[in-house]
Amino acid sequence: METVVILGLVAVVILILGYPLVNPQQVPAHAIATSDNDLFGEREIVFETLRDLQFEYATGKLSAQDYEQLKARYELQAAQILREIDARQAVKQGNSPVAVTCPRCHSQMRAKYKFCTKCGAKL
Repeated sequence: METVVILGLVAVVILILGYPLVNPQQVPAHAIATSDNDLFGEREIVFETLRDLQFEYATGKLSAQDYEQLKARYELQAAQILREIDARQAVKQGNSPVAVTCPRCHSQMRAKYKFCTKCGAKL
């Protein structure tokens, strides 16, 4: 009886641990970050990874081809994270790239403005 219970528990543990291996979910790095602190943390991780790659290449642990491939991948990821950080900071500071069109003179204004700077109409 004890053997059956132990085998049942082992089977449950194997199923729980094996499920992510059978059904992997690809989640982009920028989709995981929900706050600014998460983005800054991801930025530091990517920068540290790039430093580690450079060290590994300098010590001869990575071939030139592998180094270039990994370096390009992490530089692209770093660029995406930095763009996201810049976009969030622009929105917080009111420098949002979103523009509003004046209903009277049809000039483009920043979204933070309440009145048109050319004709004074309410936006």
